[in-house]
Amino acid sequence: MTMTPDMILAALHQKLEETFPGETVYDNLTPRGFRRPSNLLELERTDLDPQSLGMAAVSLRYQYKITTFVETDEVHASHLPTLDIRGMMILGMLGSGYVKVGERALKVAACWADSSLYDAVEVHLTLSLTVDRADFQPAELLPIMQDLSTKTITSEEEL
Repeated sequence: MTMTPDMILAALHQKLEETFPGETVYDNLTPRGFRRPSNLLELERTDLDPQSLGMAAVSLRYQYKITTFVETDEVHASHLPTLDIRGMMILGMLGSGYVKVGERALKVAACWADSSLYDAVEVHLTLSLTVDRADFQPAELLPIMQDLSTKTITSEEEL
């Protein structure tokens, strides 16, 4: 089975829903007027582990960013201690050292929280997956590319 970034995003989305029950998890963007408390999940980058180049198995790394938000007060200020706790909860959610996606388990290669923002905490997560080089060839990836579709939003109300 070929692993796609959207499959990983869906698994992380589910973990966030379990960690913060009843809260909205946004994938890739927050709409105008988004609700708080909530979380935003984004794929930041993918890369090949340079140590796996030329080997029979390729190590892929997926870097995601989880931004967590809390309710704000009357002057739109977030409660910083609550944000820090939410960041720690996300780190704890990843503390097992892996994220299960389908029948595979991606290794948590790195995970850290940036609390320097004043309105949110960003948790940066790097997941690693080793695949056979034969499964990572253009001929194997082409059917996935053919199945991708784009949804265009034409009305502000749908944002």
